[in-house]
Amino acid sequence: MKKRLVVFGATGSIGTQTLDVVEKNPNDFDVLGLSAKNNLEKLKELAKKFNPTLGITLETDKMMDMVNHPEADMVVFACSGADTLEVLLQAIRNKKQIAIANKELIVEHGEEIMREALLNQVTIVPIDSEHSGIFQILQGNKNREIEKIILTCSGGPFLNTPEKDFKSITFDQAIKHPNWNMGKKISVDSATMMNKSLEIIEAHYLFGIEPEKIEVLIHPQSIVHALVQFTDGSLIAHMGYPDMRIPISYALYYPQSPANDLPRIDLTDKKLEFLKPDTQKFPSINFAYRALELGGDFPKRLNRANEEAVNLFEKGELRFDEIFKYIEKSAFLC
Repeated sequence: MKKRLVVFGATGSIGTQTLDVVEKNPNDFDVLGLSAKNNLEKLKELAKKFNPTLGITLETDKMMDMVNHPEADMVVFACSGADTLEVLLQAIRNKKQIAIANKELIVEHGEEIMREALLNQVTIVPIDSEHSGIFQILQGNKNREIEKIILTCSGGPFLNTPEKDFKSITFDQAIKHPNWNMGKKISVDSATMMNKSLEIIEAHYLFGIEPEKIEVLIHPQSIVHALVQFTDGSLIAHMGYPDMRIPISYALYYPQSPANDLPRIDLTDKKLEFLKPDTQKFPSINFAYRALELGGDFPKRLNRANEEAVNLFEKGELRFDEIFKYIEKSAFLC
């Protein structure tokens, strides 16, 4: 029986890759509804291709109608921004399967979302490669005690760029990620390592892990996405080719795991390196621990400050090297 999907954020990077997986597996999925934030023309093109029976929308009210529809099996939150909180909560209350790539929702409202999911016995399946990796490791190790989890990051395009050269980095340079095919905002976040900062907060809420048990390692090859250290001394790594369609496919098919023709890793052709992050050069990583320690609305303030900084950087009103101080001041000092 086909799984019937509603995809929010269909025109973005994760949304289009989600629909690529759907298109390649027509016997497994039907698209019931699609939404986008503002790209109506592309949304209309997708509607012609997938013929969603519930139509397309740019409006939150229509999104609510889609998650209330009894025929929808799974809702994919590939959209960005935290303005779809009520839609997500309603989807959970309706006991829909949830696949989520929306960091902002989890960072700003993670406690409320996970509480609602627990109450309604709904599993939130993360799409982010790191959190998908942790999720998959923990599926087979539910009775083992976690000592720590390790999130990896490539280090972005400026890992080896001297800090003194940060002030001359342009927006176009910052959105060129060395390994992943991603949207502009998340690419800038990767360049500043704010992406990893937000993912620390995300992991804390998704898996109920104390912040002090969450670590970050730089892994330039982007092959190992996450690791879990157990108290018995064993360390389990989740590995995969850096292609977002792999964690997307896992989320769409969960709890099944069918074969696919997505890229495989040739380990004989790879050198795997791991480095400690330079938190003086990239202070953004420590912002997550600070926000979680302060609690309250500080994770939300951190996310909003970062969004403002990226927007100003894109407009040319903030230099790359000024992003860190802008975020710190806006999130913690105002």
